[in-house]
Amino acid sequence: MMRVLKDKNQAELSFKSGLDQSYLSRVENGTVNITVIKLCRIAKVLECNLIELVPETDYTSTL
Repeated sequence: MMRVLKDKNQAELSFKSGLDQSYLSRVENGTVNITVIKLCRIAKVLECNLIELVPETDYTSTL
């Protein structure tokens, strides 16, 4: 997980991104969907590319 690799805790990410810590927890646990705008805010705080936050998925099996 990028947050851990960047040595940030949820409280710090929450403060710097302006997103609620409980919301970030739900995003990390996969119980809530996140908008691209909010994902961009997280990427900016973590100083990474947006694509680094998105899990790799094989969509060919759904065609």
